[in-house]
Amino acid sequence: MDILDIKKIVKDLPEQEVKLYLQIILLKIGLLEDKENSLVEFTNDLKEIYNKILNPKDKNQNTFDKGNYQKVHIQFGYPYLRQTLKELNLLEEDFIITFDDNIAIAPIGNLDTEKGQTDRFNWLKNNLPDEYEIEDYRESFPRVISQLLSIPVNVPIYIWVSENANEQTGLLFTMYLLRERKNNIFIIDTATFYRELFEKKAKKYVSFFSGGLILKDLQTIYKYSQENQKNTSDTERKHFETKWLDLSKNPGTLRIWENGEIKIVSEDYYDYFIIEKAKKLIGKKKGFIMCARLVGEVYGHIFQYIGDGYLEYRVRKLIEKGIFEYEGSLEAMRCYGIKFR
Repeated sequence: MDILDIKKIVKDLPEQEVKLYLQIILLKIGLLEDKENSLVEFTNDLKEIYNKILNPKDKNQNTFDKGNYQKVHIQFGYPYLRQTLKELNLLEEDFIITFDDNIAIAPIGNLDTEKGQTDRFNWLKNNLPDEYEIEDYRESFPRVISQLLSIPVNVPIYIWVSENANEQTGLLFTMYLLRERKNNIFIIDTATFYRELFEKKAKKYVSFFSGGLILKDLQTIYKYSQENQKNTSDTERKHFETKWLDLSKNPGTLRIWENGEIKIVSEDYYDYFIIEKAKKLIGKKKGFIMCARLVGEVYGHIFQYIGDGYLEYRVRKLIEKGIFEYEGSLEAMRCYGIKFR
């Protein structure tokens, strides 16, 4: 395969998929600093990514026809589990399904239908154009649902969650999709397990999303979860299903995690906080500050997994309202600065 063929394949890749591959590559480069991770292993990982991009598998082929998997893990957001299972030599028997999306934002009504998915992704494309490609998601989201519904009945399912609206909303949606399936389902609550396993460290800080945990802690949590399994009861499953139906009826586009519950808040919920942070960053200088700096400052203080893209969307809304003015290009947050009018 020559460079022209490679260029064509890369050009046709959906933007979200390119970002995912880049995230994985950067993560693996970071792991090279760990003496336990060899250059040979890193090279093999890159070859695997190379083959996935240049020799894609048939999308219509049933995943579970290709391997004798003993467990299925479901995760939401950043795909953090693969490296965890790889280090434990479990990739041959444990399969991972990833909702590479943030279900804390955007509409979720009728999300199991084509119309519901189109409504959601049109909202994402219109409001977070730098992060979402509707054409990609029209394919990927149904594909993930299809994977879920094709899990063999004898294979147990493990759903990984933590204390944020993305993973908790994903849990409810997944339980709704699996409502007629007879599989044993186990919930791995990483925050709860972290507090039980690392009592001293937990007094200082507990990551509010599963992907924020370091690799060794995730491995410990995985092992602990296998020793302390509690199958989700029919009553609990029905409760999750009901909660999903109630939640998805609400047309709100922003969900946060508060006092152990998913809370639906107004779309402009963080606008006041953004304005106050901007006042502190700009100070007496009254000049422009980069939007990316403001978004990073806000995101670092809200302790919610809603994504920096949503916060930048609110900055643009504040520009439209005349509260901020900008210089540069609104194409991406790194491309423009803002100040008060």
